[in-house]
Amino acid sequence: SVWILDEPIVGLDPESAYILKQMMRTHADSGNTVFFSTHVMEIAEKICDRIGIISKGRLRFVGTVSELREARGQGTLEELFLEVTGSGTEKIDFSYLDLD
Repeated sequence: SVWILDEPIVGLDPESAYILKQMMRTHADSGNTVFFSTHVMEIAEKICDRIGIISKGRLRFVGTVSELREARGQGTLEELFLEVTGSGTEKIDFSYLDLD
């Protein structure tokens, strides 16, 4: 069977999020499919067998995190996502924050 979930972890307390992630992994390990969207790259990196990266309505990458690293170099999934989508934070002016 296939589960299709949209941002399933958003709004959950830590215990409920943990339980849901375990349920998703168990479902997938049983030969089923879990297809979900997330903006939290750490979740995708930890529990997904394969990922897809969408930017501006276009599919930019499909494969494993290892395949993405082979194609783009080492880094966290978050860093690689920013590279693939061309949305790195170096373009943002943070000077107004006065972080000194």
